Amino acid sequence: MSDKNAFFEGVTKISDNVYGTIASLKALEVKGVASMSTTAGDDFANLIGMKSQWEGVSLQRTSDNSITIDLYLVARYGYRIPDVALRVQEHVKTGIETLTGTHVEGVNIFIQDIAFENTGVKYI
Repeated sequence: MSDKNAFFEGVTKISDNVYGTIASLKALEVKGVASMSTTAGDDFANLIGMKSQWEGVSLQRTSDNSITIDLYLVARYGYRIPDVALRVQEHVKTGIETLTGTHVEGVNIFIQDIAFENTGVKYI
């Protein structure tokens, strides 16, 4: 019989795809974020017929196995952009560190556009 408390040695590697998916989902959970935006890399990939794995997310690994994430977002009209950016940074960092155990060195936010859905704005 095997011991249920036996310790197994091995390596767990987490794909960049996992980090990108978590970052995208966590960013979209924040009030004031309308959608992810495309990066220049996403646009080029679409141009040559390749779909980007995670639109609006760029990931860099550092030498100490930490990661830095760039997020390209569309903000909702009516929300204070610095507040939205700070909440996204906190939510993405906490989400990735909690779910994967990987240290997030930084989350950089790039607001690419504003969405004017259902704003009630009357034009004159």
